[in-house]
Amino acid sequence: MIILVSDTSVLIDLERGGLLEPAFSCGLTMVVPDLLYARELEADNGPLLRALGLGVVALHPDEVEFAQELRKKQPGLSLPDCFALSCARRQDHALVSGDKLLRLEAQAQPFSATS
Repeated sequence: MIILVSDTSVLIDLERGGLLEPAFSCGLTMVVPDLLYARELEADNGPLLRALGLGVVALHPDEVEFAQELRKKQPGLSLPDCFALSCARRQDHALVSGDKLLRLEAQAQPFSATS
């Protein structure tokens, strides 16, 4: 089973489209890194997202290091975006993003979403 790692823009788009409940009720697992949740979701609709089934995961030290290095190389990406990409590098995880720069960076990485 693939675990979807979302960036904030996807969750905002789902909310604006009235699709949050359907998205979380279709059997897919969706997670965000803890830093992204704390900085961009928790104060707004974080509790609702958690109640719907959004998972919040902590990155391992090597994943945090990857995210920090990526942020230095790609200053157009936010640190939460870099955390999402780092998390999506895990086996059986796939990045879901509405951010063009983040998607391009994910495609340029030397890994596949299911490796």
